[in-house]
Amino acid sequence: MPSAPVLETAQSPFEDETSAPAAAGAPAALEPHAAPVLHLVPAATAVPTASVTIPSEPTARIHWIGSFVYDRHPADLYADIVAGAPDLVVVDARYAETYALEHLPGAVNLPWRDIDETTTAHLSREALYVIYCWNASCHASTKTAQRLEALGFNVKELHGGLQDWKKQGFPTERE
Repeated sequence: MPSAPVLETAQSPFEDETSAPAAAGAPAALEPHAAPVLHLVPAATAVPTASVTIPSEPTARIHWIGSFVYDRHPADLYADIVAGAPDLVVVDARYAETYALEHLPGAVNLPWRDIDETTTAHLSREALYVIYCWNASCHASTKTAQRLEALGFNVKELHGGLQDWKKQGFPTERE
């Protein structure tokens, strides 16, 4: 098995055995060449390698890495809703009380705490689920997306949530 390169400490060419601080107890910071010099010495069989960790289960890669790939912009979602895009489900991840007060047109309410195999058994695995909550700092949509993804659903988060949706002038509904 190849080994990794090794860091070796070497004596600086500017210091010799007779160099010492001027007075005992003098701070090392006053001695500019007191720090050791490090050299990278390749091991005899060092071969550059890369490792990739592949998780054994689905990951919640939605919010943190490459979020723009996994987010839907409000204008794009609105266009899909108006066009009647097939296999599109808009999910409100907030509590039922706030969903009843105002939500996106045609959205279903599915708070993250209620998501499991039983509560999602009736949902299509072929649909795209676009999930939102109140705004970008609300994490209910991320938690809902993580749970749905772990159960095998195709999910995206709505960029900016209900707050950005309304700022851009798109309509909402009430129960």
